[in-house]
Amino acid sequence: MKEIISFASDFGLEDGSVGVVKGVINRVDSDLKINDISHGIPPQNIKYGSLLLMRAIQYIPQGVLLAVVDPGVGTERNPIAITTDWGLMIGPDNGLLNLACATVGGAKQAFLLENENWIIPHEGETFHARDIFAPFAAAYASGQLKLEEFGKELDLEDLTQYLIPLTDISDKEIKGEVLYVDHFGNCQTNVSPDELKDKNFQIGDVLSLTIGNQEIKAKWCETYQNDNDREVGIVVDSWGMVSLFVSNGNASQVLDCKDSSKVKIKVENSKLKVR
Repeated sequence: MKEIISFASDFGLEDGSVGVVKGVINRVDSDLKINDISHGIPPQNIKYGSLLLMRAIQYIPQGVLLAVVDPGVGTERNPIAITTDWGLMIGPDNGLLNLACATVGGAKQAFLLENENWIIPHEGETFHARDIFAPFAAAYASGQLKLEEFGKELDLEDLTQYLIPLTDISDKEIKGEVLYVDHFGNCQTNVSPDELKDKNFQIGDVLSLTIGNQEIKAKWCETYQNDNDREVGIVVDSWGMVSLFVSNGNASQVLDCKDSSKVKIKVENSKLKVR
């Protein structure tokens, strides 16, 4: 049975790179199905890519994940394949894949992509997605290449890891940061709703926040609709994390915040009830 290949990258759709990679896959086997996750990952943003894959892996069909955000292409970083209970993940060893692996139970084995029969001859070392990742993904998905034929097995402890930054919680405040800003300008943080509830906050409360140099009040809402339109609110997003939003607006612009912006939520004497 042939596997579906799910493909994510930071290539964009302007210069044909995505089409070339998909073309390589279908030259190996024209019957292979390719599911595009996203090609709009911000350029070279491994953090954003790893978070996107962590979320997507729970909803895409099992099979092969081909993921490429690779600022170190051509350097000493390894091209790898990782086996999981979900399926096979192929990409650069730069931390891009590890959150997705952890989400589906962790890595089982890892292999170096070094079988020269499945590496496209190339002059430069700047397009491994085309020359290495795509042919290996297609060969495996079509049943033409077995795992043990990929290359040397790697020690899982040697793989590069990306870790989500932890919150810093005290009696006085919850310190976190913005993990990413989505297409609408909503700012997802690394703060969980349980961390708010542990401080006796609940939906309907107005919390005191500091973002950068700004101090604001933000109501904890059930949806992206706030009673006070155009003001910042807090919501638990579809990934189960606390996000900052502006109804019918762009929170990142209003707050002048971005990926990694620091967020502090005051705990002591900070709650105002709004019913």
